Amino acid sequence: MSTAVANAARLKPELRLAQAVSRFEADLSREQKDALRSQRSQLQASSPDASDVIRLTSEIDKTSGIVAAVQQFASLGDVIIGGSQNIIACGVWMLVRTSLLVCSIATYSSYMDKLSTIFMDLGRSAPRHQAMALLYPQSKRLQADLTEYFVVVVDFCHQIWKFSQKSSINKFVSALGDSDLKTYQSKLESWAKSIKEEIQFLMAQQSLENGRNINGITSLFAKGLSFTSHQRDLQIKLRVLDLCSTYDHQTAWKQIRELGRCSNFAQSADYQEWRGGSRSSTLIYRGKLGSGKSVLLANIVEDVITHDSNPQRTKPLAYFFCKHDLPESLQARTIFGSLARQLLDFALNDTFLKPLPEETALSLDIEDTLELLRRAYAQTGAAYIVLDGLDECDFTTGEKIIQQLQTLQKCINLHLCLSFRLDPAENSSLNVKDLTAVKSISMPDNNPDIEAYIDGQLDHLVTSEKLQLQDPLLILEIQKKLMERSQGMFLWVALQLQSICTMEGDNNIRHALENLPKDLPETFNRILNRHRKDTKAFQRRILELVVVAFRPLTTEELREALSVIIGDVVWKPSNLLRNIISTLASFGGLILVDEEEKTVRLVHHSFKQYLIDLFQNKEEGRFSLDVAHGHMLDTIATYLSYNVFETRVSTAVVPRMNIGSAPAQIVRETLDSSVGQKIALKLLRLRKSPGFDISKTLAEAGSLYGTPAIDRFHFHDYAKTFYMQHIRSASSYQLAYPKLLAKLL
Repeated sequence: MSTAVANAARLKPELRLAQAVSRFEADLSREQKDALRSQRSQLQASSPDASDVIRLTSEIDKTSGIVAAVQQFASLGDVIIGGSQNIIACGVWMLVRTSLLVCSIATYSSYMDKLSTIFMDLGRSAPRHQAMALLYPQSKRLQADLTEYFVVVVDFCHQIWKFSQKSSINKFVSALGDSDLKTYQSKLESWAKSIKEEIQFLMAQQSLENGRNINGITSLFAKGLSFTSHQRDLQIKLRVLDLCSTYDHQTAWKQIRELGRCSNFAQSADYQEWRGGSRSSTLIYRGKLGSGKSVLLANIVEDVITHDSNPQRTKPLAYFFCKHDLPESLQARTIFGSLARQLLDFALNDTFLKPLPEETALSLDIEDTLELLRRAYAQTGAAYIVLDGLDECDFTTGEKIIQQLQTLQKCINLHLCLSFRLDPAENSSLNVKDLTAVKSISMPDNNPDIEAYIDGQLDHLVTSEKLQLQDPLLILEIQKKLMERSQGMFLWVALQLQSICTMEGDNNIRHALENLPKDLPETFNRILNRHRKDTKAFQRRILELVVVAFRPLTTEELREALSVIIGDVVWKPSNLLRNIISTLASFGGLILVDEEEKTVRLVHHSFKQYLIDLFQNKEEGRFSLDVAHGHMLDTIATYLSYNVFETRVSTAVVPRMNIGSAPAQIVRETLDSSVGQKIALKLLRLRKSPGFDISKTLAEAGSLYGTPAIDRFHFHDYAKTFYMQHIRSASSYQLAYPKLLAKLL
C-alpha cells in the first residue's frame, strides 16, 4: 500500500467526506461550480427542509427516501455541526441534487431504470430519524457512521454524474456494471444498518437512564454537552414539535402523488384567488368516487410549494391525507397534531416557546397547540393547509377537525383546501359553511385532465411493451372508448387499462372495449371473478389480511402470514409462496405494492367498501370484517406459537454430510428463499465432485444448525404489536384454536 493510500485510510470520516465533495466539485464545469457556490451560500443561511424534498422529488420520481435522508443530514449542520462541517453538509445536498437532476433527463433508459430501482431500495434503508438531531451529538460512532454513509453517497452520485456526461456510445461501453452498482448498494446498506443499531442503542440507553421517552431534552444538558444558545433553542423546538406529532405524513402524499399528474386546476380563477389571496379562505373540491380528488390535492401541495421559483419565499404549508387502511390517520389528534407540527416547524422560534410545556408532558392539548400557532403566525403572512379524506373519518372526528380549523382561521391568515365526495353517506352533514370564505368546485365528468392521463398512460404502456398491439389504429380506439365511458373516474380508467394489457390479441381488446363495465363495482366484480386459477385459493385470505391490517403489511410480512397453516405450530419454509409479487399482480390492479416502501394496500377505499357491502362467492359467502379479523387472529396465534420462537440452538460443530445421504426434504426446508437459488446452483454444479461435503454449503445458508434470528421473521413484529387490537376487533368470532391464543395472554 502506498503512503498516500495508507494516510488516506487513517483520515477521519469528516475529512474523507470533504475530499469526496471536493473531487466531485472539481469535475463540474465553471458554470456549474458558480451555481453550486451560489446555492450553497443560500443554504448556509437556511438549511434545506421538507419543502425542498418536495421540490426535488417533483422533478425526479422514486427518490424521495434517499433525498429525505440527505436533507436531514444537511439540516444537521445547522443544528449541531456548525462551521466548515455545515458547508460540507450543504455541499452533499447540492451535489446529490445536481447528479439526480442531470440523470433524470438521461436517455440511456435501461441503465437509468437500474439506478431508479437502486435509489428506491436505498430509500427504504436510508438513515432517517426524527430524533437524529438529539442523538447526533451524543455518539461519536453515530457521527462517524453517518459521515461514512454520505462519503459513499457522494462517491456513488459522482460516478453517476460522470456517466451522464459521456456520449451515447461511451455510455454503452462504460456504464457501471451490476457488480459495481451492488457494491455501492451493499456499502450503503451496511452503514445504514450500523446507524440504525446505534440509534436503537442510544434510545434504549436514554430511556433506561431517564425513565422516559427520548423526546425529553434534560438528559442532554445533564451530560454537560456544550451547546450554543441557538442549538439549545433548536433542541427545545424539536421537543415541542414531537409533542405535537411524530406521525409520518409524507409517505401518504408521496404514494398518492406518484399515481399521476394534473395541471388544469391551476388555471381556475377560484384556485388562483385561493392561492394568492391576502385573507383567510377555504376551497373545497367535490367529486364522485374515483374521480381523482386525492391525486388533485397531492398536486396542489406540490404547486403551492413550487409556484414561486425562489425557495426562500416558500409558503408555510401543512398537508394531511387520511388513509382508510391506516386507523391512526383517522384520529382527530393525529390529523390536527400533524398539521400543527408542520406549520410550527416552518415558523416556530424561541420567541414563541415561552412558557415551555412540562418536562413530563407526552403531548400538547388542542388549546396549547392553537395558542402556539396563533403566536407563531400573528405577524407573518398566509399559511396553507391541504387536507384530503375527511370522508374516511367517523362523523365525530370530522366535526372536531372542522371546528378546530374554523377556530384557527379566526386566529391566523389560513388558506384551507379540503376534498369531499359528492355522495358521502355518514359525513353528509359535516358543517363547513362556517369556515372562512368558502368556495366549492365540483369535479366534472369531462375532466380535461382525464384525457391527458389516458394519453400519458397509453404512451407509457406501449413504450414499456406492457401493451402490445398489431393494429396501430387500435390505440386510438382505446383512447376514444375510455374517454367516452370514464365519467370523470380516473380509477375506472386505470383499472380498464390494467385489464386491457392482460389480453391476448387485438380482437380480444376490441371485444372488451365494446363491453366495458359501467361503474367501479362492476369493474371490481369482473376482476375478482377472472382471478387466475393458480392463485384463486389465496384470493379471500389475501383480501382479509390486507383489509383488516392495522397498518399496511410489507410484501414479506404478507408472504409469511399466508404460509401459516392454522393450528400447525411447526415452522416450514417450504410453505412460503415463491413469488408474492406475481400472486398480487393477479388481482388486476386492485391490490398495489408500493415500490419504495414495499407495502401492500388496496387500490382505493371504494374497493374496501365494495368488499364489505357487495362481495361474495359461492364457496365462502359474503365478506365479513369480523371473520377477517378472526382469521388474522388465528394466523397470529399460530404464528407466534411456532417452535422456533421458543427454542434457541447454541452454536455447534457441523457434522460432515455427504450429499447422497441428505434427504430432499431436509435440503428444501434448510434453505431460506433469499439464499435458496444460490445454494441450489452450487449443489447442482458440485454434486458429483469427489468427497463434496454438503454440510459446509448448508451451514453457509445458516438455517439447519441454528434457529433463525427473530429479525429474520418479517411478520413477527406486526403479530406481537397488533394481536390485542385484533382480539378486540374479533370479539364475536369463534377461534379455531383458542388454546394457542390463551398462551399469548
